[in-house]
Amino acid sequence: GGGPLACRTALEYLAVIEDEKLLERVRSVGEYLNGELKALASKSKIAREVRGIGMMQAMELSIPARAIVERAMAEGVLVNSTQETVLRFLPPFLLEKKHVDKAMRVLRKILRDAAKN
Repeated sequence: GGGPLACRTALEYLAVIEDEKLLERVRSVGEYLNGELKALASKSKIAREVRGIGMMQAMELSIPARAIVERAMAEGVLVNSTQETVLRFLPPFLLEKKHVDKAMRVLRKILRDAAKN
């Protein structure tokens, strides 16, 4: 580590983060994602809690999350589960609000269907 190539690569990476305002986007879209997840959870019978920071978000459910993950993936929304009942969201820095909106539409339907069963 620390050779000229590695240092130059790191400098270019930092320049891209700064030039494209990636940290501002992470903050803004992350807050939007958190707010949308909280709004979704407040209307869901099976959502217990939403927590997270930046783009790393989680929704704890009262049921196992695996089936939710599988349905979401089938609908084009990538999410995973941890601790059996937690949906974990780890989107890329390039996520936009329109992507959050699509994910919320998909999750709203899936959570509503899961609450019926």
